[in-house]
Amino acid sequence: MKNQMVEVPRDVRELVAKTIDQTEKAFSFFFQQASLALPPSGDLALSFAEQNVATALEYARKLTAAHDMQEVVALQGDFLRKQIEHASKFMREFTPKP
Repeated sequence: MKNQMVEVPRDVRELVAKTIDQTEKAFSFFFQQASLALPPSGDLALSFAEQNVATALEYARKLTAAHDMQEVVALQGDFLRKQIEHASKFMREFTPKP
């Protein structure tokens, strides 16, 4: 793969960054409110959901700063690895023990 530059205007990158910040604030508020409404048994599931959202937002932030396609591919690989790790941990925690 050629090392193609990702040409995105600065103002578009800034708009995306602001949107990610707003999304993060909205989800933070959502998770705060959800934690108040859920019984303690739901804390672990909510924690995993919160972790997944945080990972996705982190990926989005890094993606907006990518300079070339090689970096985009590397970021995608890292994001998928983290998602697989989270899913594996989730399955270990929620799979009934014999």
